[in-house]
Amino acid sequence: MLAPSPSTPEEKIEYAYQLFDVQIRPLPAEELITEAIDIYERQSNEFGLAEAYRAYGAFFQSPTLEKWQRHYKQNGFLDKTATYDNRYEKSVEYFEKSAQLYAKNNNYYMLANVYLNMGFSYEYAAKNDRACEAFKKSLNTKHKFTKNHLDARELLPRGF
Repeated sequence: MLAPSPSTPEEKIEYAYQLFDVQIRPLPAEELITEAIDIYERQSNEFGLAEAYRAYGAFFQSPTLEKWQRHYKQNGFLDKTATYDNRYEKSVEYFEKSAQLYAKNNNYYMLANVYLNMGFSYEYAAKNDRACEAFKKSLNTKHKFTKNHLDARELLPRGF
């Protein structure tokens, strides 16, 4: 498949989002994410690894995978423990890995985002009680962030 070959793990993750969110090309996107994870693991780069895990979590919750359902049911994912039917659970698993690293490094801004996305994955999996817990964690973490960053501003769409 024709795709640019980003050289840094940051570029790999950025391009992976573009591939699975916009271009509906999850196969090369997953490959880029796993390459970034490998690089960050070798570098012992916790912040980068948290970003890569967050990207993999987003990948597994992506509606793009529905369009590729047949492929994934027949061939699986690069993460051999993932299946099409357990993709939301895998999404949560990667978000949890990301959350652990963000929490360890006191990055409450990104941690709030991870909990929010974790809530969406639980919601997609019809686990509403867990979704509500994750949404509450996201809100509490966001408050923790804004308490320490009084100059932080909400970015809301027009009309809100």
